[in-house]
Amino acid sequence: MTALLHGILCDLDGVVYRGDAPCDGAVEGLASAREAGVRILYMTNNASRTPQAVADQLQGLGVAAGPDDVLTASQVAAAEVAALRSQGRLTVDQDRPVLAVGGAGVGAALDEHGLAWITTTRQRERSGATGVADVAAVVQGYGPRLDVQDLTEAAYAIRQGAAWIATNDDATLPTTRGLAVGNGSLVAAVRSATGVQPTVVGKPHGTAYEVALDRLGLRSQDCLMIGDRLDTDIAGAARAGVPSALVLTGVSTADEVSSLEPSLRPDHVVDTIGDLAHLWGRDR
Repeated sequence: MTALLHGILCDLDGVVYRGDAPCDGAVEGLASAREAGVRILYMTNNASRTPQAVADQLQGLGVAAGPDDVLTASQVAAAEVAALRSQGRLTVDQDRPVLAVGGAGVGAALDEHGLAWITTTRQRERSGATGVADVAAVVQGYGPRLDVQDLTEAAYAIRQGAAWIATNDDATLPTTRGLAVGNGSLVAAVRSATGVQPTVVGKPHGTAYEVALDRLGLRSQDCLMIGDRLDTDIAGAARAGVPSALVLTGVSTADEVSSLEPSLRPDHVVDTIGDLAHLWGRDR
């Protein structure tokens, strides 16, 4: 019997890997889904890396993946800017570029859509000591080397009227040492300085799921979101009408599920991805 599940939207940190090590059952479980003909798209709110860099890490762990199998929050943000441009709501050109705030993944995503962009360093050079050079939009994502000057350039541009798109608003970022400051905390600093609310596009916000389903060419009910965080992966999937599974290899616990409203609970709670194999197995 052919599996009814056609696509998987899969989070990365705490689901496929933790640091440099694969999560229990992840490599084997994902391989079995691919063998059953299920398409897999890896979704990450980490905006600092390029899809190729993410794919390289997955391949190093033994997971078959290429850059087209990865969707970063930076790519979702770039798609949002491109949509605003195509709707005539935003003019982006060399004179009014996008200010890219974050790691290499932000600029690479803007390049995919042919959007002119500049770094915060270049923006400071354009502006000089007393002014703020015009930019069309600010795309703010996480970058491990972001500093106060980068956030300040974002604040200047936003106060001048630039559209503001944040890749995600996760307050923390999981690392091997614990929870570090995430993009949401940095966005909060700029929001406090400007009084402006950004458009946030990463999980759990709907834009991320719309772009993901469009990439796969599948309906929401034909996919499964696999994640480790109830507040992002699972909550976003519920709002987007995508069935979901919580794996207990990351942040959220089984005890937390019972405290949620029924509409926001995952459809499945399992120890590892491999425990979901019955959803795509042929002997059901």
